[in-house]
Amino acid sequence: MHTVNPQPRAAAMTETERLKQDLDYVAAAVRRRDCPQGLPVLYFLWAALLPIGFALPDFAPRYASLYWLVVGIAGGLFSWWYGWRHARRAGINDAETGRRYGYHWLVAGVAFVLGALPMVLGRVEPGIGASNFLLVAGIVYALAGVHLERPLLVSGLLMLAAYAVLVVASPPYVWTMTGIVIGISLLWAGLSARAGNRHDASR
Repeated sequence: MHTVNPQPRAAAMTETERLKQDLDYVAAAVRRRDCPQGLPVLYFLWAALLPIGFALPDFAPRYASLYWLVVGIAGGLFSWWYGWRHARRAGINDAETGRRYGYHWLVAGVAFVLGALPMVLGRVEPGIGASNFLLVAGIVYALAGVHLERPLLVSGLLMLAAYAVLVVASPPYVWTMTGIVIGISLLWAGLSARAGNRHDASR
């Protein structure tokens, strides 16, 4: 009875998988330049959502926690799905970059929760808590601009500048002003990303 040795087939499959991984890596390295600035849709989304959430403590504080719970989870999941879909349509299969994004924003989420914790426990005044929240946001976005998407660097620097103004001047409606600054910075990032993507596409 003649038997077929499965080892050559297994070796061929392994070689095929390795070749596919190499091609995915090359495609990611080349096509990643199609969207080097990030996705404008996501910038615009958060530029709209965040100012609302930051204004609620000033005007409707009882709805703030529910808003952040729903919007934080839903917005985060949508952002992940949209980025994944865009990468698939562009033919990019770069798991390492995906993990880097995921870890960065996961750590950011933890930092935001920890930044809000003293306010939840009543250990700091809301105004101080808002400024500290803006400081965390500025660091998170500035580092994202260094390691992930360049337009976020300017957004982060604007947030840090706003933090200094809020601490020194202590203006009224500090939460609302914080949200406006973040919204404007993300709107700028979205416009910058859209312009950068168009420039790359015209090359």
